[in-house]
Amino acid sequence: MSEYYYLDVSLELEQDTAEISAVYFKNHVMHSLTVLFGEVGASISVDILKYDQISRRAILRCPSASYVKLRSSLTLCGEYNNVCCAYRVHNSSPCLLSLQGTSRTYRHH
Repeated sequence: MSEYYYLDVSLELEQDTAEISAVYFKNHVMHSLTVLFGEVGASISVDILKYDQISRRAILRCPSASYVKLRSSLTLCGEYNNVCCAYRVHNSSPCLLSLQGTSRTYRHH
């Protein structure tokens, strides 16, 4: 079993607001964990490996043992600064390389 789990996620907002920096994005992810799991959620290590500020899309890394907690906290998150929001998980895997391409997005030329 892999030590880490990787998630390709984006934050979708009901109202388009200003761009969200990587620091605010991670803060919101950690806040979501804390709201759902309290101190246990706050102690989970989450890293942003890549972030696109315009699309609010990130590659997150967390310990494999915390994957279910992270995924559930993102799924149940519904607000960002008093604006309705939702996290869309595009892909997840214990192997970072497998996030690069999926059979769903592959196009034959």
